[in-house]
Amino acid sequence: MNCTTVDRVKAFLDSNHAHYIYFTYSNAYSPEKIQGSEYACERELIESVLININHKHSTETAMIVVPATRKIDLNSLKTLLGNSHIDFVSKQQAQLLFPGYEPGTMPPFREFYPGMRIFFSHELFEQHEIAFCIQNPANRIKMPLKDFLAAAHPVDVIEVATIAKYKIEIAQIFPVMKKESLNDYGHCMLGFSLQSQSFTPAKLAGLVEWIARHFSECSVLIGDGIHRITLEINGTPVKYALNRALRMGRESIDRDAIIFNRHQHECRFNIISSYELQQQDSYHFYHQALIKLFEEDEKFRQSVRSFAGDFVGSRLQQEPERFEYYTQMSCDYLLEEVAITALLLKSGVFVFVYPGTLTIMQELSQGLHPGAPEEFKNLVSVNLRQKRR
Repeated sequence: MNCTTVDRVKAFLDSNHAHYIYFTYSNAYSPEKIQGSEYACERELIESVLININHKHSTETAMIVVPATRKIDLNSLKTLLGNSHIDFVSKQQAQLLFPGYEPGTMPPFREFYPGMRIFFSHELFEQHEIAFCIQNPANRIKMPLKDFLAAAHPVDVIEVATIAKYKIEIAQIFPVMKKESLNDYGHCMLGFSLQSQSFTPAKLAGLVEWIARHFSECSVLIGDGIHRITLEINGTPVKYALNRALRMGRESIDRDAIIFNRHQHECRFNIISSYELQQQDSYHFYHQALIKLFEEDEKFRQSVRSFAGDFVGSRLQQEPERFEYYTQMSCDYLLEEVAITALLLKSGVFVFVYPGTLTIMQELSQGLHPGAPEEFKNLVSVNLRQKRR
C-alpha cells in the first residue's frame, strides 16, 4: 500500500478542519471478506468515475463522483454536457493515468488533480454521510456530508441520470400462466431478509427500481421478528436475539429509506415490520394451521425441511451434533415467514417478489399443498435474478 496517498488525503482534510474517521482492513482480509463486511457502509459509499470527453482536436479526461450503488446513464451525460462523444475510461487507461489505484478509488478532491474537471452528482446531497476508498477498498474515510462538501469546494454539481448497478430480471413466475398478467396486479410484496447478500444497498437499489417499473404499490416486509432465529443459529443468545433483530430492522429501515424514497413518485413503498404483523391474532391462526400441516402432511414437511437443510448446510461441518436442532429452527423460520405472507394475501396483496428462489412459495402458488390456508390459492410467486450491469 502506498501510504503517501493516504497521508496526503488525511493531511488535506485536516487542513480543512474536517471531521472524519479513517479506517483500514488488515492484509488478512480478502476482497470478498471486505465486501461482505461492508453491507452497512455501502449505503454511504461514493466512487470516482473517470470519463473521456472527446473534443474536435483533443480528448479531456474528467471525473464524476456518484453514489457507489448507482451507474451513470451515459446518454444522459452526453445530453447534459452537449457532447455526443463521451465514453467511460477503460480499466487499462485508468491504470496508466492512476497507477496503483483500483477503479473508483481516486480521492474525490480537485486538490489532487490540477486542471481536471470534477463533477459531483446531485444524488450525493441525499446522503447525510459520505464514505470513500483511497487506492483500494481496504482504506476508507467516512465523514459528514457538510464537511465533505466544504473540503471539495467549489463543487460543480451535475444532475446526471443514473441507474442501479444491478439489473433485475424475472427468473421464474408461478403459476406460469400469470406471467402475461403480472403488471395488472398493481400491488406486490417484497420479502426483505436482513443481513442477506441479496439485499446489499446496490442490489436493493436494483430491486426497488424494477418494482417501481412494474407495480404502483409495494409492501416491503422487513424480516425483523423472524431474523431472531437466524441470529440464534449464528450464536446470539436467545435472550438477546429478538431485541438485536428488531434493532437491526429499524436501522435497515432508516438507512435504506433513501433507496425507497428515490422511487416514491413511481411506486408507493409501504415498509412493514414482520414483528408487528406477528402480534396480530390472525397471524397466530395461520401459524398454528401451518404447524399442524407440518406435523401431519409428509409432503409439506419434507419441502420445509429441504429449505431448512440448505439454510443450515454450512453448520453441518462446524457442529454436526447440533445439525438437527438448527434444522428445526430453520423450519420454524420458514413457517413463520409463510404465516406472515398469508396475512398479506388476506389483505389482497397476491404477488410475492423475492431475489432468488423460495421453493415453498412456488409450491404453494401451484396448489401443491392443498392443506395450506386457502389464501395461498391466490399467491403469485416471482423469483428475480440479479445481474451486475
